[in-house]
Amino acid sequence: MKPPPDGPFPMLKHLCSLLVVALLASPHSLSAADSIIVEKGKPHAEIVISDKPARMTKLAAKELQQYVAKMSGATLPVVTERTPGKSAIFVGMSRHTEALGLATQTLQHGAFRMASGEGWLALLGADKDYVPIEPWGRKRDKNETARVNAEWDKITGDTFWNTASELYQRYHPELDIWEMDDAGTFNAVNEFLRGLGCRWFAPGEIGEVVPKVATIPLPQVNRTVTPDFGFRRFSYYTQHTGIGDRALWDLRLGLNFGAEIAGFPQICHGLKFVIMREEMKKAHPEMYLLQEGKRSTRSEGVPNLLSPLLFEKQVKHVRAMFDHFHEPMHNIDLVDGYSGLTSDDPAWMAQLTPERGWRGTMSDHVWGYLNRVALEVNRSHPDRLVSALAYGAYTQPPQKIEKLSPNLALIDVRHRQEFWDEAKWKERRQWRAEWLKKLPSGKYISWDFCTNARPEQVGRPVVYTQQISRDLRELKGVSLGELVEIYAHPTDKEKSFGYNDLAIEHLNLYLTARLYWDVNQDVNALLADYFTSYYGSAAEAMRAFITHAEANWMHMNTDAAKIGESLDLLAKAKAAADPASLPGRRIRQIADLMKPLEALRMQLSRKRETDLSYRVLETSNTGAKPLGSKPLDGNVDKAWWGEVRIAPLIKLRPEDTQPKCSSSFQIQRDGSTLHIGIVCLEPDMKRLQISTTQNDDPKLLDGDHVSLLIETSSRSYYEISINPAGAVYDLDRATGGRGLGWSSGAQVAVHRGSDRWSIEMRLPIVGDEAFVLDPTKGIDGSRPTELFPWHFNLGRNRVRHGKAERTAYSPTGKTDLHVPEKFAKLWGR
Repeated sequence: MKPPPDGPFPMLKHLCSLLVVALLASPHSLSAADSIIVEKGKPHAEIVISDKPARMTKLAAKELQQYVAKMSGATLPVVTERTPGKSAIFVGMSRHTEALGLATQTLQHGAFRMASGEGWLALLGADKDYVPIEPWGRKRDKNETARVNAEWDKITGDTFWNTASELYQRYHPELDIWEMDDAGTFNAVNEFLRGLGCRWFAPGEIGEVVPKVATIPLPQVNRTVTPDFGFRRFSYYTQHTGIGDRALWDLRLGLNFGAEIAGFPQICHGLKFVIMREEMKKAHPEMYLLQEGKRSTRSEGVPNLLSPLLFEKQVKHVRAMFDHFHEPMHNIDLVDGYSGLTSDDPAWMAQLTPERGWRGTMSDHVWGYLNRVALEVNRSHPDRLVSALAYGAYTQPPQKIEKLSPNLALIDVRHRQEFWDEAKWKERRQWRAEWLKKLPSGKYISWDFCTNARPEQVGRPVVYTQQISRDLRELKGVSLGELVEIYAHPTDKEKSFGYNDLAIEHLNLYLTARLYWDVNQDVNALLADYFTSYYGSAAEAMRAFITHAEANWMHMNTDAAKIGESLDLLAKAKAAADPASLPGRRIRQIADLMKPLEALRMQLSRKRETDLSYRVLETSNTGAKPLGSKPLDGNVDKAWWGEVRIAPLIKLRPEDTQPKCSSSFQIQRDGSTLHIGIVCLEPDMKRLQISTTQNDDPKLLDGDHVSLLIETSSRSYYEISINPAGAVYDLDRATGGRGLGWSSGAQVAVHRGSDRWSIEMRLPIVGDEAFVLDPTKGIDGSRPTELFPWHFNLGRNRVRHGKAERTAYSPTGKTDLHVPEKFAKLWGR
C-alpha cells in the first residue's frame, strides 16, 4: 500500500488532530494510558525494543526518543520490557511484536509496517544487519590497502585490486551503522514523525523543521509501505573524507544503498579493479591500449578491449567477486575517461563509428566487448547480474547486437536537469526505449547528477522540480532505482569554501527522495509544504524566487537580465525574514552560494566586441612534465610546457604592418596557480630596449615589454607588465582600485637566449573576496571556468629606432591594449 497522494501520512495527521481536539474538549475522555503518548509535556508511553536489537533498530529508537523530546519536552524511556499502565511503541522486531503476529520477512529495500492496537503502536522493518566479508579495508591507509590486496591475491591467484579496500567509507561510527544495513524500522519511525510535522529538508539542524506539540495521541494505523524504487542511493564526491550530517540526512530521506540489488562496490568503472595494480601493468602490458607508441599504463591504465588476455582476466575477476563476496551484481564497465580516446592500433581505431555522432562513436566497440564478458560469466553464474554504463561515447545502444546477454543490467547515465529542453528529453526517452528492446534482463538503473555546487560551477539557482516528478513517473515500473552523484565539500573544510554546498541542491534531492517512495504524490503539494515549513514569513517570496529559478536558471550563464531578476527576488525574500531566524539563515545560505552571479551579471552587461577565447588546460593534461615541479627560470621549455594551446600575437590594427618578430604564449593551470609562458622571438637581442630595471617604474612601458590585462569574474581589471630585465609593473586599474599600491603576487622569471627572450609567470589565484580581505595583494576571483570565465588580453611592445611595434592576442583596433570590450574569454574546467 502506498502513502496517499495528498502528502505523507495524512491519515495519522487527521487522527492526531481529532484526538487532540477531543482531548482539549474533554480532558478525562483520553486520560487512559493506552490512548496517549505524551500529554501536556509529560510522557505516557515508552519505546520498547528487542533484547538484542539490530543496529538500525537502536538508531531508530534513539531518533524517536530525540524528536518526541524536541517536540513536546517529554523523554520516552527506551526499555526491553513493557511497564504495566503505559502505552508501548514497539520499535523494530522483538518477542513482543512476534506475539502480536507482526511479520517483516517479506519486507524489502527499506519497506516497513505501521500497526496499532489497544495501548500499543508498532513501527518496524526487516532491519537486517550488514556483515562485511573479509578481506576488507578498515581505513584510508597505504599499508591497509596493501594488506587487503595481498589477502585478495591469495584468494584469486592474481593481482587484482580488492574492491573492498575502501569499504570503511560505508560505515559511520558516530551512528554505528553501515549504509548497507536495512533501514525499515528507521523509515517507519520517520514516517510517524513526518505525520507529526517533522521535516528534514537539508542536512543538520538548520535543515530540519520540528513543530512544538504539547500532546501526542496514540494513532490508529495499519499500513505496509513499500517504495516505488528499491535502489535509492546518493553518492557524494568526497565520501572518502566522511559525509558527516549527510549520512543521517540520507536515512531520514528514506534512501537505500541497495547492496541487495547492486552489491557493495561502486557501480561504475568496474574494469579498473582488474587493471590498476602496478603488478598487473608490469606483467601484462599487452592488456593496455597503445597510444603514442607506448602502452597506456598511467594512473588506472587504459584497457585494450582487443586483448584476449584482458577478457580472460576480467571474467576471472567477476567470477571471484561472485564466489567469494556473494555479490548479486558486479559492474564490468570501463575506466572513466575512455570516451574520446585514440590509439596507434589501426584495428582498434577500426572499431569506432564516428558517423553516429559523439554519443554513439564507441557503442559497438564497447558494448561488443562488455556483452562478450557478460555472456561468458553467464555460463558459470546464470543467477547473477553484471552491470555497465550507457555513458559518454557509448551512450547510444549498439547497432550490431540485437539482444544483449540475459545477465546484463544497464545503468543509464543522464542529467535530469537538462530535461527542461524537450529535444533532450525526447532523445533520452527514445534511447531508453531502444535499450530496453535489447535488454532481456529488463534490469535498468538510472544515474543522475546534482553537481552544480562545484567551485567552478557554483552560482546559479538550479531547480528542476517538475522534471524530477515527470521523469520518475515514467521510470516507475521500468527502473530498479537510481544513483544520484552529488558534489559535496570535504568534511571539516566546508567553511573554507564560503558557501553551503546544498544551499540550493537540497530541494532537488529532497523531492527526489520523497518521490522514490511514491511518484504519484503531488509535487506542488510537497513544494507548498516546503515553502511554508522552511521559510516561514518569507514563504511566498521564496516561492516566487524558486519559481523564477526553475524557469530561468538555464539562461543565467548568458543573460544578465535574468540574473538581475533572480537576485532581486532573493533580496525581497531576505527582507521578509528575520536574518537571525532559521528561515533567514537558510535564505542567507542561498545568497552566499549565488554571490558569483553578481559579478557574472556585471561581466555579461559589458558589451563584448570579440568572441575570441582561450581554454586553459591543467598541466597534468598536456602530456608534458608537470609545471609545478619545473625550476622557474623563464625558459619556456617544450619538455615541460608541451606543444598544446600555443597562441600567437598578431597586429593590433588592420592598418599596421606585419610584425617583424613573432610572439606566442601558453596558459596552464596547476591547482590555484596559473602558469603563463610567453616567447618573444628577437633577431636583434643586443638592441633590446630596457628602460628600467626597477619594479613598479612607469618607465618600463617606454621600452620592450609584455603586458597581461586580466578581468576576473569579480574585478575589472588588472595590468601586469614585464620587461626583458625581469622588472615588473603591476597595478589594479579597477574603479576604486589600489593602482600601483596593488601587487599581483606573481612569481616571474625571464630568460634571454640568442634569438629570443621568454617569460615564465606563476600567478596565484587568491579566490573570491580577496579584495575584501586584502585589496593590496593577489588576483581577486575564483579560477576561470566555462560558466564563470575571466577575460584578458596579452600584448607585446617592441621598440626599435624610436618606433613601437605592438601585437596582441586580441586586436583592439587602437594603438594600445586597454580596450576591455576586446578582451578575450579565458576559461577552463
